[in-house]
Amino acid sequence: MDFARNRLVVNALRLLWTVLAVWYEHFIFLHSVRQCVWPDSKLQARKDLFLPRPTHVLVVADPQILDHRSYPGRAPLLTYVSQLLVDLNLRKNWRASLRLQPDVVVFLGDMMDGGRFAMSDSEYEQYYSRFKSIFSLDASIPSYWIPGNHDTGLGTSDQFSRAAEARYISHFGPLNDRVTIANHTVILLDAPSFAEEDGHAPAQGGPSEFVMLYANSKDQDPVVLFTHIPLSRPEGSDCGPYRERGTIRKGAGFGYQNTLGKSASDFLLQNLQPSVIFSGDDHDYCEYTHSYVSGGKTRHVREVTVKSLSMAMGIRQPGIQLLSLVPPDPMHGSLSHSDSLCLLPDQLGIYLSTYIPFLVFSLLVICFANIYKIRTSQYSASLAPSYAPLSSALRSHSDSGRHGDAWLNYPPEDDALPRPAAFKNAPRPLYSWTFVLLSRRRRISISADSMSSLASLLCGCCGGDVPKSRGTARGILYDVRDVAVFPLAIFGVLAWWMFR
Repeated sequence: MDFARNRLVVNALRLLWTVLAVWYEHFIFLHSVRQCVWPDSKLQARKDLFLPRPTHVLVVADPQILDHRSYPGRAPLLTYVSQLLVDLNLRKNWRASLRLQPDVVVFLGDMMDGGRFAMSDSEYEQYYSRFKSIFSLDASIPSYWIPGNHDTGLGTSDQFSRAAEARYISHFGPLNDRVTIANHTVILLDAPSFAEEDGHAPAQGGPSEFVMLYANSKDQDPVVLFTHIPLSRPEGSDCGPYRERGTIRKGAGFGYQNTLGKSASDFLLQNLQPSVIFSGDDHDYCEYTHSYVSGGKTRHVREVTVKSLSMAMGIRQPGIQLLSLVPPDPMHGSLSHSDSLCLLPDQLGIYLSTYIPFLVFSLLVICFANIYKIRTSQYSASLAPSYAPLSSALRSHSDSGRHGDAWLNYPPEDDALPRPAAFKNAPRPLYSWTFVLLSRRRRISISADSMSSLASLLCGCCGGDVPKSRGTARGILYDVRDVAVFPLAIFGVLAWWMFR
């Protein structure tokens, strides 16, 4: 009965862990994106008779994949584990995002955390290949990129590579670019270089010259501006309800600048007159409406700072931005673009608030079940001697022939053969492997005695006296193994599937 009860506990925990692993490692990501819809409804309110299908643009900010420079104070092993977990999270977020079937993808910079640092060409190629393996994309889907301060650098430092911009161009594309999507002019701005030009003479072929070329082109299509660094705004400006904490504040430091300067921001607003602006760099969501004067009129434009896609950027819920575009209707002046936030699972919360508490709960249940089983067995054994006289009497009656009932004929306990002396004190193996090496059979065994101290530590959390018997230690370790094997297998299979 005790053994059956223990098997029931193990099977129940195994089932719960399996359900948790399947849900939190796979289906919760699919569930999150199913809650997200392209913001077409606002555009479909137009009265056009022949309204085309909206073009869906997936906007991704700051994936910033880690390398060995990302956490200089961490031990190499911990850095490697962090990199592995973050890469896995990025893969799950990205694959879930692609289920939305975007028509175009735009990355808002900071693709690689250490892309700006001095390194060999081979190291950069490996770094870039890792990024591309995470963010695999069908060749039929156009993708566009803008540089971030972690890609090409901002300011000067001996640690930054002089070839950072050239490497970016050869791998991602031009620093500044202009494309047309659904009759909208999309401006892809090199914000780090533009921030360095602020207050200095514009560089030939730089972002200021690029902006002026557009301003002189007399293009009449609505402008969608993509910039890595957010535009200037008053200190303490509210970021809206989707912000996790704080606001975007002015500031600068080693290789970064929180916002563009006031004069640089006004230069962009007045020369581009964008219909909407998307920025990155801050990692958290922020929505702010800029006001500026152009042609004697006060104009307003909304800027959305997009959440990072990564769990390692100081936010609990990563996210993406969904942008829908339709060709503008000059006759009616109706809305031609709309966007919405899509939130992804809180991976850190899953680890801290689900896996760890349930792990502690599982260990407590296993410890309690094994202690209960041992103490119940000991209690039953303590009662056994009280029945010995009756057993002897029954046996003697049977031997004397006064009772012929067969069920009273107990075999004497002394009839059992003793255990060989060579094995009397030998520890029973917990795990054993047999293999052939150099034409001889070899065997490796791990005794339960060598693991008893670990079991004692696991049981210590239950309080009270910890049983010292070898059976308790073996039972706990076997139960932990039996419970863990299925969820660990699921973790391994899903990780392999994500990394393949």
